[in-house]
Amino acid sequence: MSRKTLLLQSSLCATAIGGAFLAGRATAPTLVSPPAASSSRGAFSLATPAPGLNLIPKVSVPASAGTLASGGAGARPPAFTPEQATTRLKAILENQDPVSRMTDFLALLKTLDTNEARSAALAGLMENFNPRERARELNMLMSVWASADPEAALASVKDDKDWTGKMAASTVLAKWVGTNPDAAIAWATENGKEANATDNGNFYMAGLIGGLAKTDLDRAALLAQTGMNRSRARGEAMERVLDQYQAQRSPEATQQWAASLETGPFKDGVLKSLAGRMASKDGPSAAAWATSLPETENKPQVLAEIVDRWSRDQPNEAGAWLNQFPVSTATDSPRETFAWQVQKKDPEAAMAWAGTITDEKRRERTTSELIKTWAQREPEAARQWVDGNANLSEQVKTRFGSKPNG
Repeated sequence: MSRKTLLLQSSLCATAIGGAFLAGRATAPTLVSPPAASSSRGAFSLATPAPGLNLIPKVSVPASAGTLASGGAGARPPAFTPEQATTRLKAILENQDPVSRMTDFLALLKTLDTNEARSAALAGLMENFNPRERARELNMLMSVWASADPEAALASVKDDKDWTGKMAASTVLAKWVGTNPDAAIAWATENGKEANATDNGNFYMAGLIGGLAKTDLDRAALLAQTGMNRSRARGEAMERVLDQYQAQRSPEATQQWAASLETGPFKDGVLKSLAGRMASKDGPSAAAWATSLPETENKPQVLAEIVDRWSRDQPNEAGAWLNQFPVSTATDSPRETFAWQVQKKDPEAAMAWAGTITDEKRRERTTSELIKTWAQREPEAARQWVDGNANLSEQVKTRFGSKPNG
């Protein structure tokens, strides 16, 4: 074989190998108005109630603080000591660019392999805590810690009785209850039993129920009703359960559940909250549902909640509906609520509605407070109205009318 031929074959072979390499890289993987009241106060008028009725670069960190970029793609960042975690976190929080700050914070969380490092990060985060900017980071830190060691995470915030401690504990419990509900419930019950006897209540249980309701709604509902005393925390738990009922079940199923609850404060709270939610979306439907409820001591509060929400957007419709009911103690609460809702637009109509309250003390108190509010906005108009109404008590006339106090 000639030298020329040999060189030509070698060149062709090299070209083929190079092409295969490149190919491999390319393929790699009008409300109802008071009687006989003609108001000249504008188009809105309430007739009388029915008679009789810039890019900032990422913060550089000293080598002693660790590095997040070693090991190549897919490599786990090296674990940080508590001191390194504190240094790194401080640098991250000083970064004013929210995108790179959040990116670096998420990367930092992956390096916190010990409770000591997580605790150091928590302490650094809580130093000069800014709730508007740091609450999200706190929730993320506690969520990561809850996945690794929920009891240690809870121990780190148990003595913090401020809202930050409650929020952090709620995050941990909501996460823990998804993996070990019995253990989480037992912890919340034991550690919250003293608070359960107070007006504030067991906030541990409230946070736990918020998480449990997403995976086991029936158990969460029962726990809120039977595992907590009447308190602010139980009210919060009730709202979280109701949130999930409306998200997971049909409107009819939610209404049936509410109506089937055992008579008591928990049921009263559920019915009232549900009524308000329904009325905010569809006043007539909420009104029809509430009307069908059996007569109980709490029904007036349910009706009042509907009137309150409905009349914000459709006062005429809400007033007409309320006017269908006869004047009685059962409608005192919704009538008072309606009077307050319309008093800014038509104070005279509001006074007429207040006058239909049957309970004398309640009527006197509501009338007096309405006039006081009116007089702060329009003192002369309020004074003239008081002077022209002979049915008012002498106390109200003396306080708000033209007569001198004395």
